[in-house]
Parts: sequence; structure tokens; C-alpha cells
Amino acid sequence: MKLPKLFEQRTLLEPKQIPTPWGSVETPSIELPPLKPPSLEDKHRKALLHAVGVDASDLIALIPYVGTTLADSIRAMHTREIRKLLTPEEYEKYMKWDKTYPDAIALIRSRIGV
Repeated sequence: MKLPKLFEQRTLLEPKQIPTPWGSVETPSIELPPLKPPSLEDKHRKALLHAVGVDASDLIALIPYVGTTLADSIRAMHTREIRKLLTPEEYEKYMKWDKTYPDAIALIRSRIGV
């Protein structure tokens, strides 16, 4: 699998020579190390997609008249699937973070245990 350019090593700042009255000073190069994408098990990947669906249902709620009813049913459907995919401990952590963050971020935070 080819990684996007975001995950490659990059140089943010090239080294420079700065002249001063006491001699010249060389600044170090600042490099961003290659990033490793997080590994997700299949069940967590599916749960993350359902969490994105819950967040998308919030946008559907903006539709006048029928939006809130439609969004509530979509949210309930995705929440049931998330509950099926996660263990009770994982779901409890997810619900703790879900109170303050969007669902996709809450699921990621509960997964990495921050």
C-alpha cells in the first residue's frame, strides 16, 4: 500500500548560516520524521466508519422539517452497530469521550486510551 505524502519524511527548515559580529552561526535543520499510520483492527475500522456516519447525521439534522427525524434514526442505527462491534469496556470508554467530542474523535480517543 502506497502511503500518501503526509507520511513521508520532510524537511521543514533548511540549515542556514547567520553572520553575527562574533562570527557565523549555523542553524540546525528541522526535519519531520516519517509518520507511521495507526494500526486498526477490522472491527475498529468498521466502528470508526459508523462513528463518521453518526457525525454525518448531525448535518442531515439541518434539513428543515424532516431532518431531525431522519438524523435520529440514522444516529440510532449507527450507534447500535458501534455497540455490537466494541466490547463493553471499549464502548464505555467511547461513551465517556462522546460527551465532549464528535463521535469519530471520541472513538479514536477511546481506542488509543488518552
